[in-house]
Amino acid sequence: MVGRRLLCASILIGCFLFGIGAAQNPVVEMNLLTGLTYTPSTKQWGNALIPDLKLTFSSENSGNVRGEVSLGTPAVAAPTIDDFIRKAFLRARFPSFRLTAGKTRLSWGDGMLFNAADILYGSSSVSVDLTQAELRSKTDWMISVNYPLGFFSFAEAVFLPSMTGKAQDMGVGGRFYTNVGETKVEGGYLTKVETTRVHKLYTSLQGNIGPDWHLASSITIDQSNPSASDIQKSWMISGGLFHMQYLDGDRNLSLRLEMLSRPFGTWKFESQSEASCALLLYPEVVYSPTNTLSFSLRAILSPLDLSTLLSAGASWSVFEGFRLVANIAAPFGESGDVLLPVSSSNALGMTLGASWIY
Repeated sequence: MVGRRLLCASILIGCFLFGIGAAQNPVVEMNLLTGLTYTPSTKQWGNALIPDLKLTFSSENSGNVRGEVSLGTPAVAAPTIDDFIRKAFLRARFPSFRLTAGKTRLSWGDGMLFNAADILYGSSSVSVDLTQAELRSKTDWMISVNYPLGFFSFAEAVFLPSMTGKAQDMGVGGRFYTNVGETKVEGGYLTKVETTRVHKLYTSLQGNIGPDWHLASSITIDQSNPSASDIQKSWMISGGLFHMQYLDGDRNLSLRLEMLSRPFGTWKFESQSEASCALLLYPEVVYSPTNTLSFSLRAILSPLDLSTLLSAGASWSVFEGFRLVANIAAPFGESGDVLLPVSSSNALGMTLGASWIY
């Protein structure tokens, strides 16, 4: 029943977008990759084809109503209708406020991988694919209202529909955004049902000191059984630095460092669990010797148990819309570490393929 409602909602949104006669040509993105793995402990090779197809319809970037419908191959083993719908939303601009409705992503706070302010979706998990250009891309069905309060200030309310059909399972939240001098300041609140109903609060700062910097903090309070110990354990702090250095001859080098800390987590130098790991780091280096070629090095580091997830990649834009990609990724550590769970092994993975957008 829920799947049917979601499908009907996406169809209605799509009909609305293209019924107004403003739809542009669809954009097709094809990522055809093949993956190779090698496990040193068993000396075994593995192979898999990894297709990723995406079809996007967008309205023209003009007028008071804009929208987008994006369909793609799901990454789950037993997909539902909702898994094929990556985005399906409209944005309407009224004289005094802006309305967004459908399946989309709201960006609260800052951070490419770690973002304590992302209380809508959660940006603390290390279960990510470092070979992807966008590390956090989860979307959800929602209605949001954005009310401008000034040139650099606004208030935003968000409503998350109940997937059970019960009104008491709806999610509601809001945030306030403004600038204080050269620093962006925002804070927000969200209540929604996870295992039980929880209440989340966050605050976030962002500015520039040469490199861009950001800092955020959040806590989660369980409505049914709140306790000081659980609130302390839920406390997360994230921060990061980013700098783009432009070099001679159209070359550039970007440097990024992000961290996630749980102050009341486990600070012992021993095997860590993801839920209580006190410190995680995400360094990234991207070097582009030309405007068509780039090399990247990414890693997730757990300093307390010395485990690492490392990824090195290259991308070559051969023709317009067509590029060749190659990535090598592997975890390092001992079984049971935060970046090498008990069910995993130190397997080396290589991905080769092509991407085409037309």
